[in-house]
Amino acid sequence: MEGVYFIPGTGTLLDCDEAPVANLDGTGWFDNGTVTIQTAGCQEAIPGDVFPACALDWVFTRDDENLNDVTIIVDNEYRIDGRLCGDQLHLRGGWWLPVEDEDVNYCTYEDDSAEEVGIMAAGNVLTYAPADGQAPAQLTGTLVVQGSCGAEYDVTFTQK
Repeated sequence: MEGVYFIPGTGTLLDCDEAPVANLDGTGWFDNGTVTIQTAGCQEAIPGDVFPACALDWVFTRDDENLNDVTIIVDNEYRIDGRLCGDQLHLRGGWWLPVEDEDVNYCTYEDDSAEEVGIMAAGNVLTYAPADGQAPAQLTGTLVVQGSCGAEYDVTFTQK
C-alpha cells in the first residue's frame, strides 16, 4: 500500500477464535461524533473542550487468510488494522482526525483543523450493530486517541 501511512498507537489486536458477526470486506463507512480533549498539549484547546469531528471515508478490506482481520484505509491516506471478534472490532493504528472549525462552525478540512492521532489501548474497541429495516449497519464506541494531547472520540460509524 504505497503512499498509505501507519500511525502507531498502543491499541492492540486481541487473539480471537470467535467468528466475526459480519463480513466487512469491501464495505465503506463514514464517522460522526465528538472529540473531548482530556490532557494539555493541544494547540488552542484545553482539557474539557468538545469539538464535533469531521466525517472521513473508511474503507474495509478483509484478510483472506484470517477472516477476523480487516485493513481499514481512512481517507485514502491512513491504514488502521482491525480484528472483528464476534461483534467487537479491535483497532490498531491511527489517522488524521479533523474537527469542526470553531470560527465558521463547519468542517473546513484545513491542516490546522486536524491532528494525526494514534489509537490507544485504553479505548480501541467498537461494537458492530447490523442493519435493520430502518438503519444501516453501525459501529459505535469511544476511542481514546493521542496526538500532541490526549482525547476521547465518542463516535458512530455508519455504513454507506
